[in-house]
Amino acid sequence: MFSLRSLEVFYWAAHLHSFSRAAEKLNTTQPGVSQRISALENLVGEPLINRTSKPITLTSVGRVLYGHAEVVLRQVSAMEKDLALNKKTQRRVRLGVSETIVQTWLATFLEQSSREFSNIDFDITVDVTPPMLRGLQEGEIDMALALGPSIVDGFTQRKLNDFPLHFYARPGLLEGEALTYANAAGFPILTYPRNTYPYEYLRDMLLRNTERPPRIFTNSSISTIEKMALDGVGIALVAEGSLRTDTQNHDLEKLSTDIVLPPLSFYAFYPLGVGGEILGELARIAETTADSYARGVR
Repeated sequence: MFSLRSLEVFYWAAHLHSFSRAAEKLNTTQPGVSQRISALENLVGEPLINRTSKPITLTSVGRVLYGHAEVVLRQVSAMEKDLALNKKTQRRVRLGVSETIVQTWLATFLEQSSREFSNIDFDITVDVTPPMLRGLQEGEIDMALALGPSIVDGFTQRKLNDFPLHFYARPGLLEGEALTYANAAGFPILTYPRNTYPYEYLRDMLLRNTERPPRIFTNSSISTIEKMALDGVGIALVAEGSLRTDTQNHDLEKLSTDIVLPPLSFYAFYPLGVGGEILGELARIAETTADSYARGVR
């Protein structure tokens, strides 16, 4: 007989093309994954997985079983939702989050999620968007609150909110002047890492309008960018609301400027199909939280 757990292990090993990633996803061991799949192969009487290929692939029989396993697991998820078991069974969600969200409405999202799903524990990774999207595809995280929109195979996305980008500096740095393309070359711009939209867009704008390679200092930590701006190292370009001093001590001032960048748009990315049902509920909470935050800062 097929056991539900064995079908689940087989499905995720096939879906993630890796025994080790399936083990991490299911909080078990790689030998445990291998043993369950071997038992399934003994039951079926034929190989299900080509273990010699890298990454692993399914045999023709394996593809047949994969389709049936997905149907079974989807039905089980629907049953658990109808019986409210998805709110009773303890579960761990590996959540990737952009630091802008950490600095703004993440705490509220976690509070609301815990109120509705007290059975969920979160493992939170703070990172920039490209590594998070890779982590989704490789099964290292379950859900990401990241910049978008982006096409990620096997995942859907829900729009959250936009954050305007502004330039901030220590009072007196520009001596009352507005930030222009002409004087921007006199100061390093402190902003997000090179593999993010603000860096690429800003660099292109400054290069086209000044015909000089701009000085841009990048960092993945907004708190570090803030500290460098407070120390007078340069001018910070970050999302509105992400600086603590922006709303509390007013140690940095928002600059008037004719250098305007499109806002940062954030989305919740989560998988379609098996395992995505409760993540879709969390995405709904994220959307509501983001909307409340946006209305509160207007």
